[in-house]
Amino acid sequence: MAQGMAPVRYDIIRMAGGLDLVTPTLSLPPGTARDALNFEASITGGYSRIAGYERFDGRPSPSAALYGILTVNLSAAVNVGNTIVGVTSAATGYVISTSTNQLVYTKGTGSFTAGETLTVTAVTKGTITALGAATTPTSKQAAEYTNLAADAYRADITAVTGSGSIRGVAYYNGTVYAWRNNVGNTAMAIYKSSGSGWTLVPLGYEMPFSTGSIEIVEGNIVVGQTSGATATITRVVLSSGTWAGSTAAGYLYFASFTGSFSAGETLRVSATPYAVVGATGAAAITLAPSGRVETVLGNFGGNSNQTRIYGCDGVNTGFEFDGTVYVKIRTGMTPSDVPTKVAFHKQHLFFAYGHSIQFSALGLPYQWSPVLGAGEIALTNDVTNFLVQPGDQATGAMAIYTDSDTFILYGTSSANWSLVSYNVGTGAKSYTAQNMSQSYVFDDRGVINLQTTLNYGNFDSAALTLNIRPFIQQRRNLATGSSLNREKAQYRVYFSDTYALYMTISNNQLLGAMPVQFAHAVTVICEGESPDAAETSFFGSTNGYVYRLDAGTSFDGEEISANVTLVFNAIKSPRILKRYRKGSLEITGTSYAEFTFSYDLGYSSTDLGQDTGNQYSSNLVSSFWDSVSWDAFVWDGRTLAPSEVELVGTAENIAVRIASISDIYAPFTVNSTILHYSMRRGLR
Repeated sequence: MAQGMAPVRYDIIRMAGGLDLVTPTLSLPPGTARDALNFEASITGGYSRIAGYERFDGRPSPSAALYGILTVNLSAAVNVGNTIVGVTSAATGYVISTSTNQLVYTKGTGSFTAGETLTVTAVTKGTITALGAATTPTSKQAAEYTNLAADAYRADITAVTGSGSIRGVAYYNGTVYAWRNNVGNTAMAIYKSSGSGWTLVPLGYEMPFSTGSIEIVEGNIVVGQTSGATATITRVVLSSGTWAGSTAAGYLYFASFTGSFSAGETLRVSATPYAVVGATGAAAITLAPSGRVETVLGNFGGNSNQTRIYGCDGVNTGFEFDGTVYVKIRTGMTPSDVPTKVAFHKQHLFFAYGHSIQFSALGLPYQWSPVLGAGEIALTNDVTNFLVQPGDQATGAMAIYTDSDTFILYGTSSANWSLVSYNVGTGAKSYTAQNMSQSYVFDDRGVINLQTTLNYGNFDSAALTLNIRPFIQQRRNLATGSSLNREKAQYRVYFSDTYALYMTISNNQLLGAMPVQFAHAVTVICEGESPDAAETSFFGSTNGYVYRLDAGTSFDGEEISANVTLVFNAIKSPRILKRYRKGSLEITGTSYAEFTFSYDLGYSSTDLGQDTGNQYSSNLVSSFWDSVSWDAFVWDGRTLAPSEVELVGTAENIAVRIASISDIYAPFTVNSTILHYSMRRGLR
């Protein structure tokens, strides 16, 4: 009697676990990745193609670009790059795509009207026959038009003026500030983002004073008794002494002045003498070039509007900056007052000078006298990171890292500071310390947190990234920065070779670590909260551009190449041949996407015919309407869909591979793969 056909069975592979380069194949869950690039472990499950990034200078973002479509009857050619004008409406648009009877435009102003004449540079080109397209664009066309509109906006955005890499970037009160060397590399300048692009921030002037007897406050107009020079004070730095004792000394800051102050002359406000000008008189504030700027936000005044930027760069004195007024903070450190690390902790300002830690007086960032409570803490190695720990004013502490050790500073002031050695032999690379539910840093061994350091000491087992050790070993000395994406529950560390590592951590559990490779290296990075309470991040690169992270569908116009290859899956029967018949991928997203699905059989054996891959599309789109004009919207869409894929071949196991390369597709998530197969004989 003839034997019946083996029944078709189904195996679901849930994408989870991230990348693993070292664990033996048969010890891994089938959804683990053996190779991956530009995919991330999603907090809700699955692997997501990462979002892109786009250049930024304060002008409209490429990812916010909209497009409109006009059905037209043309009497003369209209070309991409032309600006069309409606004769009746005076509406305008920048053309990004043309066809026989259709114009697609962006940067629209006003509203076109049906039937009106269109002109380009005052030359008649035809008439508008209808608002919107003759037929609704497909999801792919919509993605292409959106990308063309983004390219038009991208072309307007410029690099920060100057030369070389971005030296620092900070996000403060809804504005991005960037530090870069000038064209001649003779000084460093600060620029701020604006609606017209990067704008130079004047650093203003400072003037030393001594023997102050009546307090000078911001807004006072001081006059030189001898010179008659005048200036409106924007900041007063009291470095030593007291006003009451007529011993006040420090610096006055102002944006501009008239005349020329004389060294040693008396300063008055109205007719009353207040202080004496120092020997150097008024001087323009300048910054030495080529520092690496690190900043924190601090508030010593108690009011929300008194939060300011505090920072250092390793080549200049520490500073305070509120977006307008730049103040040098002199600690008196010798032989060189150029801190490399900064922290705001328990109403003290901390600076690190190699292995020496200086802290200000309580609530007084300009005062560094031990008499007032300032002081020094000495370590045996150079400080690489300060990281304030979660807690209130009474219980919070600060972790202090060197390259090889970890310390915890307890206490609230010089009266009770207590520095405790937390772990000897485990430290952190500079600029890699971040707080999530726990503290995470990048060490020689990889990414670690305080808890694993306590449990496992300075052994490799302390590293959360032990399963991607080859990746870590290649980059242990290349880290340039780190950041968090709280919405995605990710700790991210960036390397000078354009790679990054995205780690997804939920409830203190690592969901997966996956590598990323950008088109531009991250030299400095900052994060913050925009005025609408949205999380945002910005990074500077070697080409002088500042980029907004997690925005757009490309790497600033360049394609995102992404792939993930799962571990070989034997479906719990490693010595039984399976005939693979079909597959189904569950994909979620909000935009049209194309991807290549392929697979390797039998440990990629050359004795088997291996798949070369097929292209598939996922027609996903969110419901939206009223985007620009009639017919340029979607009434109803879907964000979850299965994609049926071909599988052919017989082997003991299979490794699924998914790849995508494009500059127009928004992120999509592959949640799971279902394999259709039949059991065959055992291997002999």
